[in-house]
Amino acid sequence: MKILFVTPYLPYPLNNGGLIRVHQLAVNIASRHELTMLCMEPDNDAQSAGLPVLQQRGITVETVPVADNQLIRNKRKYQLRSLFSSKTYQYHQYHSPMMQDAIDRHLASGEYDLVIVEFSQMGYYEFKTDVPTYVDQHNVEYEIMLRTFQSERNPLRKLLAWSEWRKYRNHEIENCRKFTACLTTSIRDAEILQERAPEMKCHVVPNGVDSEFFVGSETQIDPNMVLFTGTISYYPNTEGVMYFAQNIWPLIKKAKPEAVFCIAGKGPPAEVCKLAQQDSSIEVTGSVDDMRDYYAKASVVAVPLRIGGGTRLKILEAMAMEKAVISTSLGAEGIDITDGQNILLRDTPQTFADAIVATMENEADRQRLEAAGRALVEEKYDWRAVTARLCEEFERDENDKGKGGEAMPPLQAAS
Repeated sequence: MKILFVTPYLPYPLNNGGLIRVHQLAVNIASRHELTMLCMEPDNDAQSAGLPVLQQRGITVETVPVADNQLIRNKRKYQLRSLFSSKTYQYHQYHSPMMQDAIDRHLASGEYDLVIVEFSQMGYYEFKTDVPTYVDQHNVEYEIMLRTFQSERNPLRKLLAWSEWRKYRNHEIENCRKFTACLTTSIRDAEILQERAPEMKCHVVPNGVDSEFFVGSETQIDPNMVLFTGTISYYPNTEGVMYFAQNIWPLIKKAKPEAVFCIAGKGPPAEVCKLAQQDSSIEVTGSVDDMRDYYAKASVVAVPLRIGGGTRLKILEAMAMEKAVISTSLGAEGIDITDGQNILLRDTPQTFADAIVATMENEADRQRLEAAGRALVEEKYDWRAVTARLCEEFERDENDKGKGGEAMPPLQAAS
């Protein structure tokens, strides 16, 4: 098949969950079908470096100039404007006439058999075609906006989150309805969408991990190191780190004074950087060249998230690296885990702290979690297997153009 793959940005470098998912879906689909990627122009050298990477994987890439409303320097202006408009900031962030013209031109050619669109915000565009179209929902975005509103303390951010949630909860459903089917990262997300739009057809495509890239290391672990990874500037990560540092970390230090909390990932805001200035047991790295180096050294990986949706790539990466994971229940949503077998789920500061300390101090229990996590990843969450199943669904949908209302079961590795 010839596939048009529309994404708001070129998926590179692979330093956050959204970029990783888009990149892995594109390159693995391209190994089976002819794929043309349409996206905005890269805005820095690190992103531009992805062009030859994608082209070497057989992907044709066409870029579109970035519109004024999409420039980072204009973010605050358009956020403020959205407060007094029926349009969301999401619209300003993603939509441009130049991208619409490019979409129209490609679809008018009639050369494509299928269209994949990344993120529900791209549903603000029109896709005038008779071929099957799919929108890849990384999260139910309006749910994240609501959770952000409920937990945010800054009055202006709280107002913006409320405004975005109030408008986008309807826009998101309207955007998804434009497509033949919606790809979600979890059954839960599919059920949320179908509760409001029962006719919507959903395929559940879980996040995955490159289990040949992320693999256990011979590096000597630091038995005192607790690791958190991610794009720290992403609000759910910022909130999770601050919650952990203020409510859980003091309990861990009391039981294990030699413990070290490492926060590894790009864009830590000032409030996170200040944690390291105030507490010598906390390290904030900023961007790192290779996150595997930090996974390899960690004794345990903490995922203390209280906001978010979809599934967390950080959990799958940690499991692939054979690391014990302690998470909130929300942090592990969408992953087929079993508490006590391949992960520990704890939702109060004291139980979370107790689980981390016990796992760090009991090598047998830690190794059992590590082995079970790696086995889960190999069985269900390798990107190659996930994408192979997705391509089978594309081929079935091409033969059966009818729309149904039932969510597909999770796409797992073939037995």
